[in-house]
Parts: sequence; structure tokens; C-alpha cells
Amino acid sequence: MSFLKENRDLKKIAWLGLGIFLILLIHTFYKYHIHINWAIMDDSAYTHYLFNYQDGFIKRGLVGEIFRQLDFQMSYKLAHVIGYCVFIIASFSLLIAIICPFKGYWQSTGFLLFFLFALSNSGTFQGFYRTLGHFDNINFILSLLCIFLIYKIKKPPVYILAYALMVIAILIHEAALLMFIPLVLAFSFYLDSSKKNILQLLLLSGALLLTTTAVFYNGMTKNSTLDEHYSELVNTYGDHVYYEAVEVLHDRGLEENYLYVKNKKSAYKAKENKRILILLLPTLLIYLLFCYEEIKRDGYSKKLILLASAFSPLALYPIAASFYRWWGMSITNFFVAMALIAATDKSFREFLVSFFYRHQNLTLIAIVFCTIGGSLRY
Repeated sequence: MSFLKENRDLKKIAWLGLGIFLILLIHTFYKYHIHINWAIMDDSAYTHYLFNYQDGFIKRGLVGEIFRQLDFQMSYKLAHVIGYCVFIIASFSLLIAIICPFKGYWQSTGFLLFFLFALSNSGTFQGFYRTLGHFDNINFILSLLCIFLIYKIKKPPVYILAYALMVIAILIHEAALLMFIPLVLAFSFYLDSSKKNILQLLLLSGALLLTTTAVFYNGMTKNSTLDEHYSELVNTYGDHVYYEAVEVLHDRGLEENYLYVKNKKSAYKAKENKRILILLLPTLLIYLLFCYEEIKRDGYSKKLILLASAFSPLALYPIAASFYRWWGMSITNFFVAMALIAATDKSFREFLVSFFYRHQNLTLIAIVFCTIGGSLRY
């Protein structure tokens, strides 16, 4: 039995949306600010703002260097201002990405359920807020800008602009190569799968891989030991400096990262993964069912490559321990991928709207899980 009608059921949906919004506000005000106080930027994120190029090139130092060149003295307060500004821009960008492709369907129950599903999901807007200050949110904005340019220009020179933006993302955080760049490349392939464009994408991918490798291995601090560097930052910026965040700049390659994740307390990893699984189980069921019906409808097409590229952040699982971040990015990427295909394919757009209307009960369960459960972070 359907709880919502296909059209003209805006009153129920409006009340549902208001309820979701109020619960999310309660989460934000009570759980984060009063009970746990987690809305305050974590020390690891803050520490990254303290990296700059004053003593030579280092990875993840671009943001700090920009503010140093602008003659800003980085502080915990300034980092929060930057973090909240980025959160607002990232949230607004995601809203545009998932709303604009559905012009003409905005009063459709199927679209409104899709929108509320995206709005309430533990990995999207809640994820942006929960990772306040992390550079992931900046790189998400840059990836959407790349996608916009590729969609609008559709000529080879666009790859020069895209490469420049992706290099900026890599300098901000080298893991951008797996976080968002595959989605950008897959979207370009989806738009144009000609041999010429495939060759251009292979060259671009190779250049980005070389750039990331160079940044990762040449971006280590060479002028001080880890303890000296940490002590200097603490003396300059106070007690919010996070030791393990500084450690990434001191001879910590892929093998060291793998061993760090491997040796992390198994009990903590199990609890974090259990929470992620519980919160995302209805979401993942919707995704699997959506892909299954899409394959039945249109066979194995380029759309599946774009949808699959959304989960590239999960490749970071063996070498980086912030599992909730990799899942949050993947979920957000998947919403973006669906919206991108909907923007270019009318039949897919109609299928998506129909899908969420037909599976409204499962969608409502997913909304309840994520709204009540909160963000993915344990």
C-alpha cells in the first residue's frame, strides 16, 4: 500500500520534510553541541590548516599557505569560520546538483522523495557538518566545478582547466585522486565515449596519477623531526594540534598507512563499521535495487560506469582509517551521479522519479534510519 499518491500529495510531503528538518536541527543542537560537542571542528581537521609552505613544499599545505600569503594568522576561530563557509557552499552546491536536473518534476512525489532521501541521508549534509573543516568538502566543491565545466564546454581545452582544478584539489589533499576525481573522469566518459576522448582521458588520468605520486612522496617535511615539528606547532598554535595529523608529513608512505589502519584497535573498527552498516543498510538496498532495475530497463550501459565511480573513495579503506568519511563521500557521489545522468537523459530522469515513487516505503525507512541515527561518524 502506498502512503503517498503520485501527484498532489504535497501536504504530506511538506509535513514529512518539516519533520526531517526539525529532527536534524535537534541532532545538531543537542547531540553535537550539548551532549557530545562534536560540531566543533576536530583537532585533526584544524591541524591541517596549520600546514603551509613557509619552510618548503609539503602536501596538504596549500590552504594554509593561501591564508599565510593573505597575511592571516591561523587560529582555531579562523579555521571554524573557514569550515562553516565551506560547509554552506558545499551544501548549496549539492542542493543545486540534485534539484536543477529535475525541473518540471519538482511537484512529483517521486522527485520529492528522492530529494528528502538525499537531504536526510547520513552521508550527505549531515556528513558535511560532521566533517566540518575537513578538506574533503573543499575538494567536493572543486569536483562539481570540474563537472560543470566539462558539461558546458565539451571541447578539448576544457581538460586544461579540469587538470588545473584537479591539481589544486590534489595539493589540498592528495587523496582527491580517489575521493572525487574518478567521478569527474567517468562523467566525461559518459558524455563522450569516442576513441579520441578516451585517449584524452587516459592522458589526463596519467598526468593526475603522476602529480599525486609526486605530491605524496615529495611533500614530506624535511627540515625537522616529527617531535620537533609537533612541538613547534603546539608552541605557536596551542593545544588543539593533533599529533597523528602532523605525523602524515613525516615519512609516512602507503606501507606505513596500511600498517596504521591494520594495527588500529579492532574493537573500534568493528563498532564504526557496524554503525555504518546499520545506518546505510536501507540506503544500500535502494542503490542495489535501483541498479538492478536500471540494468533490466536499459542493459549494461555507460551509466553504470558513472554510478560505480561514485564508490571510488572506498578504495581508501586499506590505507586510511576514517571509514565514515569514505562512505559519506561515496553516498554523496552516488546522489550526484544519479542527478548528472538525469540531467542528460530524459528517460532515466523519468525512471528515477518513478522508482522512488514505486519504492516509497523502502525510501521512507531509509529516511527514518538516517534522520534518527544521525551522521555516520561513530
